[in-house]
Amino acid sequence: MATVSLADGMVATPSATAVATTSNYVSSSDLIASGDTTAAFHKRDVDEQLVKRYGNQGITGLMELLGSKKETQARTFEHYEETFLHNQFAGTVNGSAILTIDQVDTDGGDSSGADKQGALRDGDLVLGNSGTMYYVTKKNDANGDDYIIKNVSDGNLAASAADTEFAIVGNAYAEQTDQPIGLTPKVHHYSNKTQIIKESFIVSGSEATNAVYVKVNSPESGTGYLWYLQGEADTHQRFMDYAELAMIVGSSGDGTLSNADGNEDGSSSNINTVHTTEGLLGFMENKGQSMDLGSSAITMADFDAAVKSLDKYRGAKEMALYAGINLSLDIDDLLASQGAYAAGGANYGTFANNKDMALNLGFNSFSRGGYTFHKKTYDLFNRPDLLGAAGFKYNGYGMCIPMDSQRDAKSGEKIPSLRMRYKAANGYSREMEHWLTGGAVLQNKTNGKDELQCNYRTERGFEGFAPNRFLLFKKS
Repeated sequence: MATVSLADGMVATPSATAVATTSNYVSSSDLIASGDTTAAFHKRDVDEQLVKRYGNQGITGLMELLGSKKETQARTFEHYEETFLHNQFAGTVNGSAILTIDQVDTDGGDSSGADKQGALRDGDLVLGNSGTMYYVTKKNDANGDDYIIKNVSDGNLAASAADTEFAIVGNAYAEQTDQPIGLTPKVHHYSNKTQIIKESFIVSGSEATNAVYVKVNSPESGTGYLWYLQGEADTHQRFMDYAELAMIVGSSGDGTLSNADGNEDGSSSNINTVHTTEGLLGFMENKGQSMDLGSSAITMADFDAAVKSLDKYRGAKEMALYAGINLSLDIDDLLASQGAYAAGGANYGTFANNKDMALNLGFNSFSRGGYTFHKKTYDLFNRPDLLGAAGFKYNGYGMCIPMDSQRDAKSGEKIPSLRMRYKAANGYSREMEHWLTGGAVLQNKTNGKDELQCNYRTERGFEGFAPNRFLLFKKS
């Protein structure tokens, strides 16, 4: 039998039949014995599915579901909101019938200075918290916050210190007297800034052509067996999460943040001030209503107090309650013990009166005192890689967000409770920018570098309206 020499150390022996012998089949044991420990000749059984051990890790959705969007042509965007038509104030009455104003309550926030100066006018009728009615005769010249008052019941100078809270309920004047000094309406001023958020993903041309066993999906490049697609998908999701986190937990900077070394490439820059936006949680904590539950489970008395406070400050009749897992479970236990879920008073106006729609979105609804709460467990508050990590303050919180819309008196347009503002002008929008650069993968190369770079950028900010209609539950 003839032999054919193929290469050094390798000999093939022809055979008339396909018989498995040590001379015509390669054995993995031979490979290992020869020093090749990879045993790569045998096909591996690798499932093509990439297992999502943490499920869907995206946190986007809240702003898309509850808010709206509007462009802005300035870094700082502003709006004005009306105050209470009637102001309640705190003060004291001394033995000389002098009423001293301590604080003026403007929509739940104490103010002083100029607001105290114009709180009362001669001829005003003031009702004390005890039910006593007083009449303002004149301002005391000795102090701009002091007024001389009389008891309406007998006309005597007031001398009781029983009242500490007061409300202006009207006025009274004698015949042929002059008109009172006019009142100038006051407004609340709201402003916030847009924040520039960026992300990038870079892959070399060589790696972009390396196939893997698992099938991956990219929102930009589709499905395939190239691992760089997974990197692109993860980068896109991380970028979207950063944009959402800025709207939720963003903190407004004081303008002192900067890139110390100028541009990222090391060159100097005069435009290196970093601006950040105040997010929903900061908006609620700094301007809205809040209730501290401590470490105790929430009770029906707590809900009653929340409803009373919402009603006092004109809260919405329908509220979305986004709760951390601990608070959500406490509410489930409380309401299950009373059979309160989807009670007779519950309605689904926000969901087109469709109960199934609310359930499909993961909301459970209940009513209390004419207020409907659509509760949803908010995953962000329980994420161990984000706000749910041990020791983080927000993992027990709950946000009550108004789900109705106000209407602009002038234009008739609906004004949502919250919205996202993004920079745009002359057809150029920075709401969401995505572009590719590099000298690899792309058919039309942008430079000579052997890589593909995926770029993401947005410039956006959070805008909230009427913080008195929001309520934040704090639970430790």
